[in-house]
Amino acid sequence: MNYAYAIERTAAQTVFASSARERRLLRLAIEEIAGNPMHTPDFSERDQSGRELFTRFFGPYAVTYWIDHAVAEVRIAGVFRD
Repeated sequence: MNYAYAIERTAAQTVFASSARERRLLRLAIEEIAGNPMHTPDFSERDQSGRELFTRFFGPYAVTYWIDHAVAEVRIAGVFRD
């Protein structure tokens, strides 16, 4: 089940500010999430609007996303460095 992905501006800014090595790690992480969006997340929570957000950890990074099944897309909501 391969979904497309879109990355929100603040998440993209974190990626762009990372080193080349970290950008590669994050690209692979995001592609892994989009390639298997139903993989069990490390953490889940609801945002203010009730949308379910999922978080997976990749090395020192946490990638938070939500799934839009209607358009087969993963929306990357946040990228955080520990």
